[in-house]
Amino acid sequence: MNELYQHKRSDTVKWIIVFLLVFALIGAVVALFVQLDRQTTTTVLGAEAYKVGGLDADGKETDSTVSIVTRNAFIADGMTAELKEDAAITYEIWFYDADGELLSHTGPLGSDFSGAVPENADTAKIVITPANDEDGKVSLAEVFGYADGLTVTVKR
Repeated sequence: MNELYQHKRSDTVKWIIVFLLVFALIGAVVALFVQLDRQTTTTVLGAEAYKVGGLDADGKETDSTVSIVTRNAFIADGMTAELKEDAAITYEIWFYDADGELLSHTGPLGSDFSGAVPENADTAKIVITPANDEDGKVSLAEVFGYADGLTVTVKR
């Protein structure tokens, strides 16, 4: 009887050790994913980052219906923009200082952009204008298509 008791106790200890090892392995995997996510320093702006609108000559948002604009400003340093070959759009990048004041903008671009960020630029916004919109007005449904024509990579 004593031998059976020791065998059951030994099995229980083994199961506890296995459970603790599995728990530790799961914890290590979660910690690894968190660490890898923290090391990711860039992100690609998706269509959700844009809304129907535009910017005026002072870089302030307007209720334009002929273009789309990023909802929020993003870090200008290190940003890149790649225009898809078949995209029927042009885009402009507007640069702002740390106080949110407009420094400059690129004017309409029809090719990729990387690098030439003004020295004092802290943040930027992008305005995308379709080249051939059928009705001349950008609808909410068209935002996804036009935003998909430009791949913008920014720092997080």
